[in-house]
Amino acid sequence: MKLRSVIDDFLSAGCARGLSDHTLRAYQQDLTAFSRWVRHVDPDSVFGKDTILEWISEMRGQGYAAATIKRRLACLKVFCRWLEDEDRLKVNPFHRFRASIRLPHRLPRNLKADEISALLTQPPHAAATDPAADVDNDAAATLSLALELLFTTGVRVGELCSIRLRDIDLTTGSIAIRGKGNRERHVFLVDDAVTTQLCEYIQKRRPAFPDLDTLLLTPRGLAADPNHIRQLLHRHVAVLKLPRRITPHMLRHTAATELLRCGVDIRLVQRLLGHASISTTEIYTHVSDTTLSTTLRNVNPRGRLRQEAKGD
Repeated sequence: MKLRSVIDDFLSAGCARGLSDHTLRAYQQDLTAFSRWVRHVDPDSVFGKDTILEWISEMRGQGYAAATIKRRLACLKVFCRWLEDEDRLKVNPFHRFRASIRLPHRLPRNLKADEISALLTQPPHAAATDPAADVDNDAAATLSLALELLFTTGVRVGELCSIRLRDIDLTTGSIAIRGKGNRERHVFLVDDAVTTQLCEYIQKRRPAFPDLDTLLLTPRGLAADPNHIRQLLHRHVAVLKLPRRITPHMLRHTAATELLRCGVDIRLVQRLLGHASISTTEIYTHVSDTTLSTTLRNVNPRGRLRQEAKGD
């Protein structure tokens, strides 16, 4: 079995199943890392339990983060399951496989009120002295709409960049989203100002690029990808002189936390975010509890009464 060739077959099969470009790139990177490492391994034991355990040990020794190791193992597990289904692997090494990889307990990083206010109320714009001002203003319009949609719908940046014009139904105020596992769900345009901004963006940008069905475009008229949105956001954050690095995913985290804080049922939030498991959504309740605890400590009516009593 030539591993490189089999990996190519696996990726082609994934493409045919409709896996996203982001997922396919991640699979390719992780499987390439595995194939490079196993060059020194006996070809007959490439897919053995001992080999996988040795790979885990090697990655730990090289200082890889637990999240990276866990992701690579998950990718290899999917690959081996596909090989087994295709009758290219007699024994799946992940059958009754046990490997403890503890991830650090880390709450989602949310945006603070002043950060979200700065991002959404101070629109990106080109410098007046910039000779490419028109290009920058096109990029600014794309980023401005992207930020509004990320925050108001909670979509992932990859899902955002995959939105096509035919996915948008202005009559119902909904957008069809293809999420992980190619599952489809709907998010909603509940803010009239965002709906107006969306319509104006389409009306302005579309005449120049009538053949493109993708909603978000680069100034060159190409479909905007997640890296393009991240780069625009990083540049905007630098202009605003915000103190920390901000990513598109932080807007998704913030949207989820705000919905729960405002009393939206967790099952509805799960559906909106496209989480397969409610346990994934539950992590945002911990963020809300942390915020509540901090707020109560700051307000602390009983402590204030004690201070007032002392003053008397």
